[in-house]
Amino acid sequence: MCYKREKGAFYTLLTCILLYVQSNVYAVEYKVGIFEAGTSSIYTETLRATKIALKEMGWGDKVKFPEDAYISPGWETEARKNWDSAAQGLLARKELDLFFVLGTDATSVMLKHNTGGKPIVAGGVSDAVRSKFVLNEHDSGVDNFTIRIVPGRYARMFRIFHDEVNFQRLGLLYMDTDNGHKYANVADAELVAKERGFKIIPYKISADQTPEQCLEALNHLIKEKVDAFFMPSLTCFEWKRFDVQKHLELLTKNRIPTFARQGSEDVRGGALMGFSTVDYSSRGRFLAERIIQALQGEKLRTLKMVDNAPPKIALNLYVAQEIGFDLSFDILGASDEIYQEISYPEDRLVK
Repeated sequence: MCYKREKGAFYTLLTCILLYVQSNVYAVEYKVGIFEAGTSSIYTETLRATKIALKEMGWGDKVKFPEDAYISPGWETEARKNWDSAAQGLLARKELDLFFVLGTDATSVMLKHNTGGKPIVAGGVSDAVRSKFVLNEHDSGVDNFTIRIVPGRYARMFRIFHDEVNFQRLGLLYMDTDNGHKYANVADAELVAKERGFKIIPYKISADQTPEQCLEALNHLIKEKVDAFFMPSLTCFEWKRFDVQKHLELLTKNRIPTFARQGSEDVRGGALMGFSTVDYSSRGRFLAERIIQALQGEKLRTLKMVDNAPPKIALNLYVAQEIGFDLSFDILGASDEIYQEISYPEDRLVK
């Protein structure tokens, strides 16, 4: 027993109470469920950075991510049929305190089945406003929901690419669905095309992509004489599932500059340039802060959603040399990552 009736008993009692409160506060453990429609390197890195940030902020032992609460049905047509039931099943789990959602499709599904209960924090979403996940950049419109928004990120991406390459015919490969348009940032491409006067050369591909379809699409764009290619978030360019090396080598062989939407991994692997995504720490910290605020009981609708982190650029000098392209001093000076050779992900699919 901590408390005894003896000299200094009041102080002993007070000490016992403080120790009891402290031990119970630090013993609190929150369980977080994760929902993604299918695997993506962006989601993997976002989650990893968020966990690191939680640990750095003193919440590493408080927030747990149970393995059986990590739901990722898959991108195939049959798997897509399970998205709704998977989201409903996760939302019904009473032992979970918060839901961390990764990606545009996953966020759409979770919000469809959201009953306004436990908090939902979303990241890795292409365009929350155009997707109508939120009312605007400052109001999610839903009391138990918040999301990370980077205003103008993708329009800026096309402007940076055009500033450097000055292309006139941009190849754009996408799935002809609402979310397919967002994964390829079609609306942003059209906006900048109107501003700058270049032409978009589109190619629509099915959701169930095959290696043959991916190569057919790229060859079609090459025949259409595109002088630049925007590399979107598609299965065609997922290193673990497709032979992306073959796709990038085809573009390099035809001297076509490529901008990689998904970032550093693709630039290292053979794209000319792209967003730098080696450092996800800023993104992870932003999302970790929202998770902590939510678990502390703050209303998510009132939380800041806009992350004004400036874009970082990655370049591959070897690719520039191979396609005969001279990078400007401006882009070289402004780049955060510069690679002088091609290297591939260790866990890539090799055929």
